[in-house]
Amino acid sequence: MLEINPNSIITKDLHQYLLSSIAPRPIALASTIDSNGINNVSPFSFFNIFSANPPIAIFSPARRVRDNTTKDTLENIYNIKEVAINIVNEDIIDKVITTSKDYPKEIDEFTESGLTPIASKIIKPYRVKESPVQMECKVNKIIELGNEGGAGNLIICEIILIHISHNILDEDQRIDPNKIKLVGRLGADWYCKSYDQALFQKNKKKSI
Repeated sequence: MLEINPNSIITKDLHQYLLSSIAPRPIALASTIDSNGINNVSPFSFFNIFSANPPIAIFSPARRVRDNTTKDTLENIYNIKEVAINIVNEDIIDKVITTSKDYPKEIDEFTESGLTPIASKIIKPYRVKESPVQMECKVNKIIELGNEGGAGNLIICEIILIHISHNILDEDQRIDPNKIKLVGRLGADWYCKSYDQALFQKNKKKSI
């Protein structure tokens, strides 16, 4: 097997090995707002749910590997500790990819991508109307993991309100994977679907 010591490989290459092997990853389309009222929308696949009680999701806007700069999302959250996490599915993936470009801070990614901002009920940042699940969150804590390119910044988000489209629910009011049509992030430019023939079920064995 290929053996890699993380301390003996450049960050750019290590980054690709990690992202290609720890996959697929769900995508959080994070919507924030700066102190001047300018919207920012950006996708993050360093993202997951970590607690149901309290409901905690974490995503990480890592420092850019190429030049060690930080993203507008992180700067906005330091100023306004709120974020709308919008779940990404196949219907919006092309527009989501558009938001991943490095735009000047004064550019509103809603406008550039064609996604529709919709007012949140509790927080200041707007939600993404086209997203099938939208979560209004307050940021409880920011944990900086380093100060070099590639270092993550864990955004600890407490979910305070969830919006779920009726179009993705089954008759029992549960989310149907074949209706929500989630997509996941792999390494490089690869993505995957998590519905239809990609799905399979395994019944958990009951404890004796």
